[in-house]
Amino acid sequence: MLKNLGQRIRSLRKEKGLTLVEVAEKTGVAQATLSRIETGTMMGTVESHEKISEVLGIGLAELYTGVDRRHEQITHLTQEADKKVTFHNKNVQIELLTTGSSKKKITPLLMTLQAGSETPTDHLERGVEKFIYVLEGEIHVKLEKEIYPLKTGETLYFDASLAHQCINDKQKTARALITVSPSKI
Repeated sequence: MLKNLGQRIRSLRKEKGLTLVEVAEKTGVAQATLSRIETGTMMGTVESHEKISEVLGIGLAELYTGVDRRHEQITHLTQEADKKVTFHNKNVQIELLTTGSSKKKITPLLMTLQAGSETPTDHLERGVEKFIYVLEGEIHVKLEKEIYPLKTGETLYFDASLAHQCINDKQKTARALITVSPSKI
């Protein structure tokens, strides 16, 4: 956000044909401070932003337009959208529930385990965490030598560098939401 604001101010200043010296004189904000704001090494204050926007002939809200990019990161997939399958065999299906997962901090997955099936044993590098929430059915999560039984509505959170496997030894299909952070598939 810091860099985006600085780029926006520089762009607007140049559109108006103003130099840093001129903006500094008109706003009372030091030229060095203005330069740091434009390069993204300093944020400045709301008061300095108000003065800058006034000299640029715009309102503060307009100055901030496009600076906050959180809304650009929103991903909405409808039920009709094709979901990428990251693992599939006749008994196990794991679907990616978002797009652009390499740019995300969390990878959401939907795992469907048919009756009597299991996932391959997995282990990721240290620092990667997994969260499992059982949506329907029952599964067992094997972490190293420990087994954790999970029923509908139950969860398990663990370090994914531990060897782990999901097992459905019941006669009914099980589904679970899995999140991985940081994003790893």
